[in-house]
Amino acid sequence: MASIKPLQLLAAAITDGVSSPALVIGAGQDPHHPALRPSERRTLAQAGMTLWVGPPLEAALADVIDTEAENVITAYTLLENSGLTFTERVDPHVWLSTGNARLLAQVLARRLQRFDSANRVAYANNLNRFLLALDTLDQEIAAQFAGLDTDNFAVYHNAFAYFEKQFGLQHQVSFTENEEIQPGVRRILQIQEIIAANEISCLLIEPGNNPVQLAQLLDRPLQMTSIDVLGFAYPLSATAYVDFMRNLSVSIAECIGQ
Repeated sequence: MASIKPLQLLAAAITDGVSSPALVIGAGQDPHHPALRPSERRTLAQAGMTLWVGPPLEAALADVIDTEAENVITAYTLLENSGLTFTERVDPHVWLSTGNARLLAQVLARRLQRFDSANRVAYANNLNRFLLALDTLDQEIAAQFAGLDTDNFAVYHNAFAYFEKQFGLQHQVSFTENEEIQPGVRRILQIQEIIAANEISCLLIEPGNNPVQLAQLLDRPLQMTSIDVLGFAYPLSATAYVDFMRNLSVSIAECIGQ
């Protein structure tokens, strides 16, 4: 099982042709505060393999998941120990880096080969195909941002730190570090000044944001691009994670390039 949709998409690339990873936190649920039914908790506790981000995102699952178990992969802890593309602040959006995805896929493939040796070759082949696809994707994304002013945009929720660090982007301002905390009047005034001073024309928002309300608050025209960082629009397939990241990068590049 995978805790959230992006990790399910990643896992599907490795299990393609063998099994279909289940999802714990579905559409419409907040990963920070999921409302799991007793049956879902039992299924999670009995999963053959569990891939989750960890307490920084899904603290509510910590009492269900045995983090010491060999069949549990805690992405945040794994990446923190590796030091790979890690951000300076606590940022649970670990899937928004193809570098992180590589490491998670490699660990997942090794664990699956250990627990399901009959399908070792399938997991190995799937991993190789996935890594090659990520290599191509990285080249595409780098080309998309070449020549763009990659530090002249704003974000509503500071959720893109991994993506920005990997591909050389840097937003000028964010409305909030935590989407559960709305910015106050003083913060809005600061944001208005920063956006005006830097002539920012691109604002990355998420599906839960109201663009009309934000436009009224900012009182200036902005290109607002909504990006679903949880990727619920993507059905499971061997290429779903790559498709998700490709389209996400296209959307960001188009907004920045306006």
